[in-house]
Amino acid sequence: MVANDELEKGQLRLLDVDNSLALPVGTIIRMLTVSTDVIHSFAVPSLGIKVDALPGRLNQTTVLINRLGTFYGQCSELCGAYHAFMPIRVDAVTPGQFIG
Repeated sequence: MVANDELEKGQLRLLDVDNSLALPVGTIIRMLTVSTDVIHSFAVPSLGIKVDALPGRLNQTTVLINRLGTFYGQCSELCGAYHAFMPIRVDAVTPGQFIG
């Protein structure tokens, strides 16, 4: 998460991150999730993604992104004191940008 004093114009408070997830459009992607502490839930509603991350259990889902863009999400499971500070940013890029 980007700290309030480091936000640049156009960045979203409590949603922008310093390390985003880049994924290629038009490609079936297999996502695997697991947690080391408590239940978390990786959710990016505008992409139709919501998958739980459970301690000691490997969970999976598939994703197919059809359009370029930046998409925001959060952990959607109440998981502790810092739950509100677990933003997710997905940058959907062309396969060429993803590989290069």
